[in-house]
Amino acid sequence: MRRIEMKSISMRTLSRRTLPALALCLFSCFPYSSQIQHDREAILKGFPDSSRTYEFDGKNHYMRTGTGKDLLVFIHGSPGSWDSFAGFLNDSELATRARMISVDRPGFGQSTPGIPEPSLEKQALRIRQAILKEKGTGRVILVGHSFGGPLIAKLAMLDPDSYHALIFVAASVDPDLEIVHWYQNVGSWKVIQAILPQDLDVTNREILPLRQELIQLLPLWKNIKCSVSVIQGLDDTLVPPGNADFIEKQLPQARIIRVPGLNHFVPWARPDLVKKEILRELGGI
Repeated sequence: MRRIEMKSISMRTLSRRTLPALALCLFSCFPYSSQIQHDREAILKGFPDSSRTYEFDGKNHYMRTGTGKDLLVFIHGSPGSWDSFAGFLNDSELATRARMISVDRPGFGQSTPGIPEPSLEKQALRIRQAILKEKGTGRVILVGHSFGGPLIAKLAMLDPDSYHALIFVAASVDPDLEIVHWYQNVGSWKVIQAILPQDLDVTNREILPLRQELIQLLPLWKNIKCSVSVIQGLDDTLVPPGNADFIEKQLPQARIIRVPGLNHFVPWARPDLVKKEILRELGGI
């Protein structure tokens, strides 16, 4: 009995050390932090009135720039916030071609921070309210990176006739490729949640049920009839490149851009690829 108790304590100690170490690595090893901070500051300085909040199943927040007729909607991954797409919001060419919003997904940024929403449908319904607030008479184009991918899919499944185009960027959509690692289960322990950085805790708590959420989407992919583009790095170690194959199978109309040597961080490593697809859908290419 004593031996079992000592083993339990040892595992708890290991978990207390391992999860924070993994968290530190994830945040400190992210190579685009300074770029995002620079883009964020540019938005806050150049567009001081761009912040928007609204109440729908809690507090929600997004940033808005641009003056065009069409609407671009950017949805970040996990973790993340609106500033993941700050570089696009600050792009002068895009700003003259479209109005743009970048949301804080539930649990991140200023949208009920620290409170995860594991349901893709509930997340989509909250984001849809921002789209309805900003939608004019023009077309609506959705751009989703990583976890934002299944959300733009869900939005289009809910309202098939409301969207002109979807742009999936390193999107995590195939339930068969969603693998839960041992440290994610450890991260769900209350004692570990208490010491994890808030954003990483929210990330873990929304990713753990993601496979089941994606399974529920399987019969609904046929509802998507709009234009679709997929950008997938072939060296992505976070979201397997097979996710692009999955979308290609579900949506034969999809335009698939597979990029050798490109990792998961497409919006910052190759923003030109994302912008090119946006301009294509806006009619600029």
